[in-house]
Amino acid sequence: MRNGKFQKRLLIPLICVSLSLTLSANAQFSAGTCNAAQKEGWGAAKIYSLEKELRRNSDPDTIKQYVNTQKRRSTYFKIFKRDNIEACDALRAALYFLRKDKSSSEYKSTLAKLNTLIEKSGFQNDDYNRLEVAKNLYLECEWYASAYEFEELIEKGFECAICFEYLGDIEQRINKDRESCLKYYKKSLEYNPGSASVLFKIATVLNSMNRGDLALEYYTKAINLTDDPEILKKGISVFTRAVKSKPRNANLYEILGATYEKTGDYKKTYELYQRAIYLNPKDIFLKYRLGGLLYETKQYPQATRVYDNILRDNLYESQIRAGKAKSLLALGQANAALKEYQVILAIYPESKQAKYGIYEIFKGKKDLDYIIDNFYPLNENFKPTSEFYAEFAELLTSLEGNNEDAISLFNKALALNPKNANAYLKLYEIYELAGEDLKAAELIKKAYKNLPDNQDIKKVFFYLNKNTETKKDQLALHYLKNSQWAKAIKIYEQIEPKTSQIYVTMAGCYKNLKNYQKSVECYKKALSLDDKQSDTYYSLALVYLEQKSPKLAQTMLSKAVELDPKNVKAIKLSNYLRGQIVTDILNEAYTYYDKKNYEKAIASLNEAAKRYPQDAQVYYYRGIVLEAMSLYPQAIKDYKTAVKLNRGFALGYYSMAKAYEKLNRGRDALECYEKYLSADPREEELIKEAEKKVIELGEKYY
Repeated sequence: MRNGKFQKRLLIPLICVSLSLTLSANAQFSAGTCNAAQKEGWGAAKIYSLEKELRRNSDPDTIKQYVNTQKRRSTYFKIFKRDNIEACDALRAALYFLRKDKSSSEYKSTLAKLNTLIEKSGFQNDDYNRLEVAKNLYLECEWYASAYEFEELIEKGFECAICFEYLGDIEQRINKDRESCLKYYKKSLEYNPGSASVLFKIATVLNSMNRGDLALEYYTKAINLTDDPEILKKGISVFTRAVKSKPRNANLYEILGATYEKTGDYKKTYELYQRAIYLNPKDIFLKYRLGGLLYETKQYPQATRVYDNILRDNLYESQIRAGKAKSLLALGQANAALKEYQVILAIYPESKQAKYGIYEIFKGKKDLDYIIDNFYPLNENFKPTSEFYAEFAELLTSLEGNNEDAISLFNKALALNPKNANAYLKLYEIYELAGEDLKAAELIKKAYKNLPDNQDIKKVFFYLNKNTETKKDQLALHYLKNSQWAKAIKIYEQIEPKTSQIYVTMAGCYKNLKNYQKSVECYKKALSLDDKQSDTYYSLALVYLEQKSPKLAQTMLSKAVELDPKNVKAIKLSNYLRGQIVTDILNEAYTYYDKKNYEKAIASLNEAAKRYPQDAQVYYYRGIVLEAMSLYPQAIKDYKTAVKLNRGFALGYYSMAKAYEKLNRGRDALECYEKYLSADPREEELIKEAEKKVIELGEKYY
């Protein structure tokens, strides 16, 4: 681990460095030491120096030097290292700056080199793969190369919300320009207004700009939109600090309480809501939150009392009355609950919440006509229309398990009005999702007969004449396009026999629904039918990462690369993930080392060397433990292996020199100190010590 935070050759910096190697977004944001130039190879030190300068002052001369150095590095990797991936990355980094003038000959020639290299290498360069490569370049801290790909994808209009979010993240890393970060994040929100992660990042940036009140607004929006445990955890931290600084602000206690409620800590939630109500006793919606909490924790009498307290002065608040009705029903007081819902409908006749509440009271006990008669008991003139039946049926279809009653209501709607187009189309969708193709076809024939000029019905009618499986595929694709993952799955489940690709698509739907277990099952079924698809293994690896199973993910990535050595996104993620796994092992070794339990430390490092025999840092740290055990010859052997595997691993030479000194082999130590200094190290304290040793030993041996 070549890192400036390393001091005195101990394993202590493992904890710092591991931050830049973990896969979580927080670690990448906070590490700050990860840099493309840390990779071995010609010009690495120069790139590191230029990137530092660019972050301070991106003047034209520095940009020109950086671009030219990256272009030369590309040639070096391509010709001498035979590493086309690194060569492409260097060209991407150069193009980040050159793309500002796409008409220039330099941009065109550099882009041509990149495209030629990609084509000759056989890398997949479609938009999806470019996005995955861009994400992995970000993980590798290749900020400029990553930004180039994201900007190119935005220009093509591909996944703009994701790309702008990453560009905001990169802007923080490169320039720390908060206004530019906000610009990128707000552009991302234009494409996906409901992104909790972007809202939270905006809030964090605003907070760092001392715009606390506005930041809290964004924090609140983010927390209301998500159940992501990481965001909720950060939210708790943010609002805990906020209530300490503003202990009389009821709104802050309410938001903090709502955040705790999402984590399931109801005791803490209750305390915070009570505090907020004490500070703002007239806030009826805050009391409504408290009533909801009491209901969720099955404290129904207390919840009812809270709702009654609110209704005493707010008779027309339908949400409060509906909450009370739910509590009464939970207490077995069905008639009292019914009356509350009827009051709501008397005030707000279109209330879907009240209609569904009454339906729930009588569901399975009374027929639909009886249920509807109870909606407006005081209105003797009420008669359900075709539109009423259709709207109520649509309400039932929006909630699972009510299809039978919904079908009955749609049929009532059509009986009253055979030209109710919406009823035909919605009923058709129910039959399609249930796989009742014959009923669906008969219904649309009837609809087309009654409404031959209706464009939506005409489209479905002619669509039904297509091949059945093709029709199913197109319907499923329609749901996919509209992000209706559950509906798409229902259609795919009806297609037999299923191909490997169908299982892959279903797996993607389950992943979007965060049902990772089902997603894994579908990917495995896809592989059982076709185990030669590199991308399927890559996609399965991503799901394993969501499940916090990096070792399983690494196994899948290895298989992906084995099947397709040109699968760049799999190669990059595999290399990165390997670094994470190695870091975990090294941190475990450090824990043992710190406790002077050297045998267990060696056992951990032996396991790492067995699994990753080409990783230089494993041998380096094993050398340090062996040195602590006074096994200097064995330590030197490991240091030699480390620098052989990575010639840029300067610390290996320094540690080797120290070990040679302990064996009284001063001449060998001197040679290693000189190699350390010639490797352009960045550890200031160690450099001073090495320079002092070179002078002392030089006087003795020269």
